[in-house]
Amino acid sequence: MNPYANQIWTPQRWYHPQSDPRVFAPFYYAQPYTWPVPQDRTRSQSKYPNLNPALAADTTLIRYDVRKAPCDGILLSTAAQLGPTLALSSSSSAIRIISRSFPWTLDIPAPVTCTAVFDGLYKMLQEPLADSEWGIVCTLDRSRRETIEKAAKARSERDKVKKLKRIDWLGDTAAFKGLEKDEEFEKKRLLPETAACPETWVVKFGRS
Repeated sequence: MNPYANQIWTPQRWYHPQSDPRVFAPFYYAQPYTWPVPQDRTRSQSKYPNLNPALAADTTLIRYDVRKAPCDGILLSTAAQLGPTLALSSSSSAIRIISRSFPWTLDIPAPVTCTAVFDGLYKMLQEPLADSEWGIVCTLDRSRRETIEKAAKARSERDKVKKLKRIDWLGDTAAFKGLEKDEEFEKKRLLPETAACPETWVVKFGRS
């Protein structure tokens, strides 16, 4: 006698673990025509509702290594969804990006898309390291100098460019971890006699 004969079975919803978060972009990542997105009770709410969740440090699932061009570091399926998507709820807002991990400022004019943020970070960090910047490192920060030299050696083996680049400044902590707000750091970081940008965001980096 089959003990399960009288039980009613319902179709099972199989769970597929996400082995590589770069391949997955939730539906609320790509909402160019309905932004901000409606509240979704199935996910945690960001502290930054005016910032696209693909970019917010507390909600992003993007794992992008900024040592690579976005077309190589972000899988095509995710990049295609993010392409036209606005970074901010207002299309008229420009964005300024600063970081505790590097000394440069990135200004992106409106309208700012998610793709523009990733492209902007990559292009800025591919610029050569200035002689004055290297002079400061050599004088004040021995550990940073060692980090840059080690990263530059590993990178030059790949791209055959021996000249130091800004990306070497990050060493092995070049994984994009999202944008966040820090008003105190923003005030300290603002160059005197420079106009503040209302949409100033701090980019976080970490190890892949």
